[in-house]
Amino acid sequence: MTTDHSVATQRPKQGSKAYCLVVAILGSLLVGCTVVGPAAISSGRLAYNEAITTTDNQQMLMVLIQNRYGERGHLLTVASVTANVSVTTSAGIQTGFGSTSDYRGNLVPFAGSVVYEENPTISYVPVSGEKYLRQLTSPISLQLLTQISRTMTNPAPALSAFITSANYIYNPNFDFGKDPQDPRFDEFVGIMATLTREHRLQWVQSATDQAQFSIVIDQSDVRHAAKVKQLLQLLDLPAAKPGQRQVVIPVFLALDGASVGGLGITTRSVWDLVEILSAAIEVPATDEAAGVVVPSPPPGRIGRKLKIAFSMEEPEHAYIAVAYREGWFYIDERDLITKEYFRLLGSLWTMTMSKAIGQGAVAPMLTVPVSN
Repeated sequence: MTTDHSVATQRPKQGSKAYCLVVAILGSLLVGCTVVGPAAISSGRLAYNEAITTTDNQQMLMVLIQNRYGERGHLLTVASVTANVSVTTSAGIQTGFGSTSDYRGNLVPFAGSVVYEENPTISYVPVSGEKYLRQLTSPISLQLLTQISRTMTNPAPALSAFITSANYIYNPNFDFGKDPQDPRFDEFVGIMATLTREHRLQWVQSATDQAQFSIVIDQSDVRHAAKVKQLLQLLDLPAAKPGQRQVVIPVFLALDGASVGGLGITTRSVWDLVEILSAAIEVPATDEAAGVVVPSPPPGRIGRKLKIAFSMEEPEHAYIAVAYREGWFYIDERDLITKEYFRLLGSLWTMTMSKAIGQGAVAPMLTVPVSN
């Protein structure tokens, strides 16, 4: 009797082609492992960034709403995000012994798998303390005002939001008086914005005194010279001399600078900006009738242009929205004025939080591991 000790595998008659396929698949798995790092950045970085930005905006909006309702709000800033990535691969080949009729069609010639796991750990730092409060309520500095104004294509929203007076031309947060608002402030902002957009007005920092700034205006063109003349008249400053190409106006943090031939301005704090936007929140009539909403005074020039809307249903065209008190508070994505104001406020608020955390004692940190 003859015994057959041969080993058989389930593979096509074209054995060389099957083995080539196995090698190719194994190779693709190995190549896949080498690009996990770049692939993880491509798929994860934008997702993390979008989530952080969205939740930053949402918690800012929630603090505004809580302020409107006379409640205390809290902020958490994301200190770090650590993502641990692991990739596990496996491969196998099934073989059969004996007659091929016993296992033909029942075996998988080749099997392979790749398992990708990502386990992020997110750390939060509560924002509070004396340094944060001081940063939040301090007037915006001249340096910050000039940096933002000269980098914006249209500086008018920043000038209107940040400046409360210019040589006794007032731009109050709220309208407590019966007199109409001074139209000269809009004229001042309009001239400044026009000259900036046309690259004729520059904010210049002194080389010897870092706290000293000046506005330098090129009036060599007749049209610009007319704007400069109008600006100097508004600010109660002497007219430019005949043939004078440049006009230099020193800038100070003061109620008035005209007495020394300059521009005296006062600025809002970040919390002033919060109060203005909080007052622009639309609240349900039932909440007002129940007395749970803090009464707000009549809005000033900038506040009249802002609106945070309320809806019982989740809004369709929301730039940012949060659910609160059985409804939704949101900024309409088509409301460009409120979106711009919110963006400016967010930039200043984030900077204020960063400075407070960086300068103060180490704050308690909340670390949350996220598992799949």
